[in-house]
Amino acid sequence: MNTADCHQILGVQAGASQKEIKNAYRQLSLKYHPDRNKDDSDGSRFKKVSEAYQQLRSEEKKRDKISESEVATKYSDFWKKYDKTPNEEFHFGPNFAEFRRDFGAKAEQNYEHNQEKEGSPMLTHIILYGGLGAMALWIILSTILK
Repeated sequence: MNTADCHQILGVQAGASQKEIKNAYRQLSLKYHPDRNKDDSDGSRFKKVSEAYQQLRSEEKKRDKISESEVATKYSDFWKKYDKTPNEEFHFGPNFAEFRRDFGAKAEQNYEHNQEKEGSPMLTHIILYGGLGAMALWIILSTILK
């Protein structure tokens, strides 16, 4: 079965999006499903619709799939940039000077680790005991409603 036949069976145009194809398949599968459609005892129409949809889906997946050779090529191209000999100069790009900034720190300033104000444990206690209370309430209600 070629793609033109598949599009014709599903009732969509040749350039239909995957969403349109999926919607058409869902509508037709509900319409022709053997459990809903008692006229078609063997479900031949449903089988045709399903086969057409699967054919279009597989072709879409083949188009979207990246071959292993393409992945290997992209991987090797990526690492060629970074695999330099020690004598070659490595360029990070135009903003390498930004790496050398002192970020506002002065070497002569003394820095102590505990300069920030310690946080209050009140919020931690509210979250901890509130969560425990909610769990206890859930356990009690689940045993009562069983």
